[in-house]
Amino acid sequence: MLNFKPAYILTSTFFLTLFSCDRIKKESRKVIDKTKQTVAEKKSDLRDKIIAHYDPYHPDTKFNKKRFSEFFMFDPTPDVKNIYCYADEMGIDHDYQFSFNCDTLTVNKIISNLNLKKGIIDGNNGSGLWHNFSWWDSSEIEKLIPFSRKGAHETHQYLWYDTSGQKAYYFLFDM
Repeated sequence: MLNFKPAYILTSTFFLTLFSCDRIKKESRKVIDKTKQTVAEKKSDLRDKIIAHYDPYHPDTKFNKKRFSEFFMFDPTPDVKNIYCYADEMGIDHDYQFSFNCDTLTVNKIISNLNLKKGIIDGNNGSGLWHNFSWWDSSEIEKLIPFSRKGAHETHQYLWYDTSGQKAYYFLFDM
């Protein structure tokens, strides 16, 4: 029996070591993957600080929510969903489009924060500058009465709200 004990101990030690190494390898892979993801997120955030990111093809992304906060001066409330946004910042003029679902309280807060008034400014709602997206329903927007404001440097802001679909459209452009 003494001859089997060392062999049993060696075999047990071998298998324990083998399984422990495999477990260590799996855990280290998890740590490496998490580190890579964190580094990628930090790079993405750094790029966003240099050039703001807008995602017109995916709703409710981290960056679309961040743009919402920047433009409307408050974080999206729980009723705000399907946030899409787009920016055309090439050249000397800029335009920005947003679309999202929300309730009337949120729309009223935006109107108040941006100091918008009911009606079109100078007969120009900027429709010639709109970009076509599945979430930007031009034919529906044309039927709605906007809230608007003209700011410094020929900056125009428009907010339309479809009460039946609880959908808001926001357009800002400068000339």
